[in-house]
Amino acid sequence: MKKIVFATPPLSLQERYGALAGAGNTMPSLGLLSLAGMAREKGFGVFLVEASSLGLSLDEAVKEILSLSPDYVGLTSTTLSICAASELAEKAKSGNSRLKVIIGGPHLTALPSETLQAFPAFDYGVIGEGEETLIDLLDTLEHDGDVRKVNGIVHREGDAVEVTERRPFIEGLDSLPFPAWDLLEGFPERYRPPAFRFRRLPAASLVTSRGCPNACIFCDRSVFGNRCRSFSPGYILEMVELLYHRYRIRELLIEDDTFFLSRQRIREFCEGLLREQVRLSWSCLGRVNTVDRETLLLMKWAGCWQIGYGIESGDQKILDLAKKNISLEQVREAVSLTREAGIESKGFFILGFPHEDKETLQHTEEFATTLPLDDMSVNFMTPFPGSRLYRAAHLYGTFDADWRKMNMLEVVFIPRGLTQADLIKASRTLWKRFYLRPRIVFGYLLRLMKNPAIGLDLLKGFLAFIGLLLKRGDKE
Repeated sequence: MKKIVFATPPLSLQERYGALAGAGNTMPSLGLLSLAGMAREKGFGVFLVEASSLGLSLDEAVKEILSLSPDYVGLTSTTLSICAASELAEKAKSGNSRLKVIIGGPHLTALPSETLQAFPAFDYGVIGEGEETLIDLLDTLEHDGDVRKVNGIVHREGDAVEVTERRPFIEGLDSLPFPAWDLLEGFPERYRPPAFRFRRLPAASLVTSRGCPNACIFCDRSVFGNRCRSFSPGYILEMVELLYHRYRIRELLIEDDTFFLSRQRIREFCEGLLREQVRLSWSCLGRVNTVDRETLLLMKWAGCWQIGYGIESGDQKILDLAKKNISLEQVREAVSLTREAGIESKGFFILGFPHEDKETLQHTEEFATTLPLDDMSVNFMTPFPGSRLYRAAHLYGTFDADWRKMNMLEVVFIPRGLTQADLIKASRTLWKRFYLRPRIVFGYLLRLMKNPAIGLDLLKGFLAFIGLLLKRGDKE
């Protein structure tokens, strides 16, 4: 039986989150868990090495991979971690020259040819949704077949790199096996969400749908596409009950881009949790033009405590240019409805859009601090590969396209008329104005009083936040 080791690149919390490392995320890769479940179902010997989540060094990750004597290594990578993935592949192959390395994930999908050309240690790339493509590729390799007939891959032909025809998306998501949580070392205790995203432990992440119908200029939708496909409520509830009963999960992070797309699906999910007495606390992401009072109240009864909204800007002109297709009035209504339902809300903001100026930055600051939000995240505009902005960013300002800097916390894009110092100052001011208010401080104290067990995580997050403010202050 041939063996495949799935691994994440060894990227430290400092490399991923900078000054916010103390509040960083160490949850496992959902993509690799799904691929591992699929490969195991098809008869492969499957192993997982979560180098990133477990804080393994490059040498430690390579040692663990090679100790398993695999025939294949399957890596997933974002743009930020692609160089680390290449280093891992190169060092693993130096210890086993027969090893074949398969790379997947959003960066490879956005730039398949460029990625294989830049990193010779990768033998094959799986483009887009990977489950069916990976099995097809492995079966072809096992039988010495022609990889050129495998749809959805990028591969080498001599010195050339070739991309095959894109594979159609999986229509029946319920046909996929459950994620292979049992293969994770120390699951669930060794894996934690960011400090401000949970109320209880242990925690797990889940994706209940794929695809996003929206057209924001800064998002990469190349992996799952623009058409939404969902797991059925029954399938989702079965997964949740497995996590709840077997692994004792008590906090669920639903990471769908479009969780609110179907109110009927949400209703069936929430009613199922209540019917089966699955007493979880959970959070999700929402879009401000899709929420309603009745659905929010049902979600609250079923254990939802937080919804994150992609607000991005407090200036309508910027929202329109970014193709967000939302209004400031919709933002206010959604956040107010969420608060009325007894659910906390978190706003995601981005500074440094094309055509941004000091006035629009000020509008965002004023808007964010007048909304009844409970939490906030502020990032800098990062034109990721696969987004509409990636190829056009130079038309609107200066763009440092160094993949190793694309963590959304470093300034890599500066719109014309602004400076790096302008953006850093605006970010620091917004963080301070939002969080150093009595209502927000009291809210965190109340959360701590209700659950002292999360105190250490909140303290780490708070210290990371203070470190961020001090660091950005030094750069002004």
